[in-house]
Amino acid sequence: MRNKLITKSDIIFTAAIAAAVLLIWFFTLPRTAGEYVVIRRGGEVVASLPLSEDAALAVDGVYRNVFEIRNGSVRMAETDCPNRQCERTGSISRAGQSIVCAPNGVTATITGGEADVDGITG
Repeated sequence: MRNKLITKSDIIFTAAIAAAVLLIWFFTLPRTAGEYVVIRRGGEVVASLPLSEDAALAVDGVYRNVFEIRNGSVRMAETDCPNRQCERTGSISRAGQSIVCAPNGVTATITGGEADVDGITG
């Protein structure tokens, strides 16, 4: 019986390492800083604000969302929706990133610059 130089487990191990390297590479790609935040409610644009100017914007609906733009990023500063998950998103500043308040139907999406994605729906 011959000893194999490459076994099935060697191939699986190599494939797993290659997949891990690709995933790490994909998630560490540099993203370009965005220029604007587009805030929508029910799919309609409520505001388009530059990230270069500090500001706050309240969006009312079933619930109230308060967005804060500071130092080139935007965050959900305050909300009264049930689970407050949108507040936990934190600050965003890169093209293609979004904050979503599903209970209120509100989104904030960073635009301008160069996104890492092929398209954004919303």
